Amino acid sequence: MRILGAVFFTAALLLTFAAAHAAPIDRPNALDRRVDLLSQTALLHQPATVLVDHARQAAALRRAHLTLPGWVLIQIFEAIALLYLWGSGGAARLRDWLRRRIRSDWMLRFAFGAALALVARVAAFLPEFYLYRVDKTMQLSVELTRWWLVSWAGHTVLGMIVAGLVAAIVLGWAQRTHQWYAYTILAILAGCVIWTYASPYLTLLGSTIHPLNGRLDAQMRDVLVRAGFGNLRVQVEGVRNTPIGEAAVIGIGSSRRILLGDTLIAGDTPPELAYDVAVELGHVAHRDLLWIALIEGGIVIVFSALAVVLSDRITFRRDDDPLSRLAIVAALLALVYVAAVPARNAALRSYDFSADRYAVALTGDPGDAVRALVRDSDQRMEEVCPELTAMLFLYTSPGTGVRVEQINHIPSGCP
Repeated sequence: MRILGAVFFTAALLLTFAAAHAAPIDRPNALDRRVDLLSQTALLHQPATVLVDHARQAAALRRAHLTLPGWVLIQIFEAIALLYLWGSGGAARLRDWLRRRIRSDWMLRFAFGAALALVARVAAFLPEFYLYRVDKTMQLSVELTRWWLVSWAGHTVLGMIVAGLVAAIVLGWAQRTHQWYAYTILAILAGCVIWTYASPYLTLLGSTIHPLNGRLDAQMRDVLVRAGFGNLRVQVEGVRNTPIGEAAVIGIGSSRRILLGDTLIAGDTPPELAYDVAVELGHVAHRDLLWIALIEGGIVIVFSALAVVLSDRITFRRDDDPLSRLAIVAALLALVYVAAVPARNAALRSYDFSADRYAVALTGDPGDAVRALVRDSDQRMEEVCPELTAMLFLYTSPGTGVRVEQINHIPSGCP
């Protein structure tokens, strides 16, 4: 437990330093000023394909074409590395090496699972660095390379912890009971729910939280009261290291609050911020975070089962045992993840529509809702009408074009 505590502390420390060290970026910028000039008439009577910046859309298309190969290569490199580890006998030799040094079966499984995660992360390093450079070149990230490396190391440690715990717990259940799969299903669902509510706190490492200024706080308070959430707080996350503004709900119960990035506050107008807050309230009112967590957990269960079934069809080596064969299961998981992502993305798209309807009904301001979506699409460099491949693999959102169409009822013009 002392070792696990030290590893958790190291991961948190690395993530904190990575979050705190990045070059600042200013808003409002030229894109903001262009969106500010859009009239209410244009916002309510023109499609998003006309409202967005066309040069930015061309760049968004290039970005999608550059990002998708990198994303696919991550899964392929991980699968190849893990398959080679198993096929070459390296997994069995690693198991035996660890067994000579670790007496506890639980710690042996944990160490082996963590080692597999390390192999996968190292194998995916080049395509992950490539994706970082794509965003860096397109000025969507201002994170310095040395701090990206620190962040990568922190996420690697965190991934090793998670993989080690999964290997230790699941194999322990499989050894003790024939109902291990039932416990595993329940654990996956619980883990997805816990991660959904806990992971936003990781983004706060290295950040400062402070209240809204008086006038803006009063405006957001009015939105909260009208929605029946007068006990919630809206606060500002004070790390301006990206041009992309974020709004998020963190916490549960009385600890729940809405965080607005100060980049978002710097670029958006107060009516747009009211819409942003109302969207988050819509997710709260509809319990979207819980349902999304359960959907993701269900997809993990189905595709993990598929990976296990496929691994059972592969002939055992002489030196195989359930522990060493985790390598081939992990490799197949990396491959079936390519099929799991489109299923997840398709299942999550409807939540944006319901949150938009809730927000527009609450604020009574469809024009500024459209303005907020157009501004967000421009700043994020996302396609207003995503191509099929980008829709399948890169975006959980249905696209700004159809979201704006649902608000101003003007055909999107998307193919």
